[in-house]
Amino acid sequence: MKIALYNLTTTTKSGGIETFNWELAKALAKRGHAVHIYGGESSFVYENPPGIQVFTYPFIRRERFPNFGTRFRRFMERLSLGFHALSDLIKQNYDYLYLIKPYDIPIALLASARSKARVIFGSSGTEFFPGYRQAVKKVDYFFTCSEFNASQIEDYCGIRPVVVPNGVDTELFKPLSPDEELKRTLKLCEQDMTIMTVGRLVGLKGIKYAIMAVGKLIKKGYGLKYFIIGEGEERDNLEELVETMQLEKHIFLLGNIPNSALPRYYSLAKIAVFSSIAEEAFGISIAEAMACGVPSVSTAVGAVPEVMGDAGLLVPPRDDDALAHAIERIISDDTLRKQFSVSGRKRIEENFSWDSVVENFEKRIAGR
Repeated sequence: MKIALYNLTTTTKSGGIETFNWELAKALAKRGHAVHIYGGESSFVYENPPGIQVFTYPFIRRERFPNFGTRFRRFMERLSLGFHALSDLIKQNYDYLYLIKPYDIPIALLASARSKARVIFGSSGTEFFPGYRQAVKKVDYFFTCSEFNASQIEDYCGIRPVVVPNGVDTELFKPLSPDEELKRTLKLCEQDMTIMTVGRLVGLKGIKYAIMAVGKLIKKGYGLKYFIIGEGEERDNLEELVETMQLEKHIFLLGNIPNSALPRYYSLAKIAVFSSIAEEAFGISIAEAMACGVPSVSTAVGAVPEVMGDAGLLVPPRDDDALAHAIERIISDDTLRKQFSVSGRKRIEENFSWDSVVENFEKRIAGR
């Protein structure tokens, strides 16, 4: 089949949704499908896997539209991209157009009406707006990444999408021996207990609670080094918090790291921490850490319990004391750490490998 994965931010920033698009593209291409990525023009440097053609277009950033609400601005931003992309969506003669944001449904339906393409909407959240129910009824396939998100959608509009979960490249994200070169670069000593977090630096990720939790354990005498990978609007605030807590020698914000390099960092981690306060629709970073055999602590929000199961520790959101206690349990118990390392990897292999996810996806669209 020939498929376009259409999402503005795939080529403008990094995050769970963007990772999903690139990884789905790679997995589909690996199985012999023709895959094109559609996104916005920007200075952001992204990894372009071989065999995948990328189309980028100008767009008007949301901040330039009148402030009639966040969702109005997002819709107009994406509509401005669609204005430029529409002709290619039509003339490329795709079999399928895959969307991940509901704001893109009108453009996709217009392209579909003038070509043979069928429209697939794979929900990744709850960006509901007036007309959402009518829009999703018009797509050919309506998927979502978790039972949690399916229930949210059903509660809102009475339609329950089919669950096709996100996937993890288990050939890339796998347990590795500690990367000694990276260890020297990060100036780690043998006695350092290393913690990793990967995610966008935005308020909803709750990273400040993880910083506070790690700070409490350092005050108790634990030799921790905490590395935070990602970028976002909260970076300045998080750096200020680290400075205020006098943790500059223990907590480091590394910025964006290419997805392909993350397993090297996870090879040094004794534990991964994800402290989101939002209702995560899936939690791809958690799944990647587990695939690398890194014991994980996360907040029990959204679909995270579906992903983690009993292969890690879950705590309430916005609770740095609970986070600190869970982290302490794992770093002080070698047996528990080894148990979660093995069970986490096994859970991802059995439920969320890209081979199984894409096979499920192909069966769903072939069985219409």
